[in-house]
Amino acid sequence: MSTKTDVEAIRLIGDEVVRLLSLPDDRLDAEAAVGLRLIADLARWRDLAYGPAPCASGRSSSARH
Repeated sequence: MSTKTDVEAIRLIGDEVVRLLSLPDDRLDAEAAVGLRLIADLARWRDLAYGPAPCASGRSSSARH
């Protein structure tokens, strides 16, 4: 998996945050849930595309030789 793709996801998340924060209050109220869902999906893009990645802290003690 490419760090370039990670960077693109971060940029897209930032763009959506800026878009939401620039909305007037009435439109922000109307679009907040959809915007937050998009941000969450972008933050989870790896899980959505490739399945969950194993956690580094999830290693068993026997794996540390």
